[in-house]
Amino acid sequence: MEKQVIALKRLAILLGILLILGSAPFAQGQDTEGPAKTPPAGFGVFKLKKNPFGAKVTKRAPSMTLRTGEASQEEAEQGKEGQWPAPKVDLRVEEIIPPDEKPGPRAATAVAAPGAGGVRSANRKINFPRDPDDDLDVLKLQIFLDYHGYSVGEIDGRWGYNTGRALYVYQMNNGLATTGQLDDAMLNRLEEFAKIGYLAEYTLTAEDVKGPFYEIPRDYHAMAKYKWLPYESLGEKLGEKFHCSQSLLRKLNPGLDIDSLSAGETILAPNVLDGIDEKRGEVAVIRVSKHNKWTMAFDAQGRFMFYYPSTLGSEYDPLPLGTYQVTSVIFYPPFKYQPKLFWDADPNEPEEMLPPGPNSPVGKVWIGTSRKSVGIHGTPNPENISKNTSHGCIRLTNWDAEQLAKRVKPGTRIEFVE
Repeated sequence: MEKQVIALKRLAILLGILLILGSAPFAQGQDTEGPAKTPPAGFGVFKLKKNPFGAKVTKRAPSMTLRTGEASQEEAEQGKEGQWPAPKVDLRVEEIIPPDEKPGPRAATAVAAPGAGGVRSANRKINFPRDPDDDLDVLKLQIFLDYHGYSVGEIDGRWGYNTGRALYVYQMNNGLATTGQLDDAMLNRLEEFAKIGYLAEYTLTAEDVKGPFYEIPRDYHAMAKYKWLPYESLGEKLGEKFHCSQSLLRKLNPGLDIDSLSAGETILAPNVLDGIDEKRGEVAVIRVSKHNKWTMAFDAQGRFMFYYPSTLGSEYDPLPLGTYQVTSVIFYPPFKYQPKLFWDADPNEPEEMLPPGPNSPVGKVWIGTSRKSVGIHGTPNPENISKNTSHGCIRLTNWDAEQLAKRVKPGTRIEFVE
């Protein structure tokens, strides 16, 4: 009898383990870090190849949010009572990569793109891959997609939700099997693209290195005392120029202090400045998908032009479905902070007029729409695109918002769809 009881207990434990595994997100092929909803059926998860480099070392820098500390006990209680919830705080993580760090034993040798804009060819050892999540094929894929008008958000050489969705849409628009994976067909296209080149050796201009650069307070009321909200460092400015993370720039340029460069010096960066998308003309229709968290642009003949990952509203401020139009395009707009319109802010706080700048809460550009209080705009935190929520607007990376803004005008049709 005792043996039977033991056997039954073992069987119950085994069934419990199988039940847990069967319900786990990874058991069903979903990206555990991405939003709960997935793109259309057929979207797959690509498994990263691993490499033996050491664990990353990181530093934490606060993002452009209203509050930077943990919620106080009073705020937490207010949230529980439904008065106003304490806002979530996002922290930007950038790897600390010393300029004098040597490339690892398996780091790649990069050849710069020949003739990409005013750049020279280069053949040098880079510090990539450096960390376990770095993948050279993924880096090539991200640059390829960006070059062809399919933004992955911030290029970082790591597989993620935005990269997989951009790949899915590229496959859908180009007659390929919509696997959402880096399959043989895509690897063949990447091989062909090598003739154009993935990286460019770029010579910095006086405008590139021009400041000012200084740390910006994270409280909106403190921000309002400034006249301009600039980049906080040269590395941040160059990262936006080349649509990539500051960490990636440091990996591509061992021996250089990215934040202390001068005009005339050269860096190796993603070859995205002269992509095919830059040769496309006026946008006739902007279509924003609430379910897929993406924005697409089409010309007057209905042909695809651009794809952008997007942050779209929240359960408190859902995307207002319907057809609207562009009413204004403003570069470097000021931002009026109205706490009563923010579900995660104290409505009793005073209003503020925040100055313009790339680190403004609305980034470098505002595309106004005929839907009151809803616009398409940039962000000071490109790494968070599609991974968090907004207060009802459509948020893109600064470079994507700027690219779109240059191709629309008052009257351009906007469709907010499910």
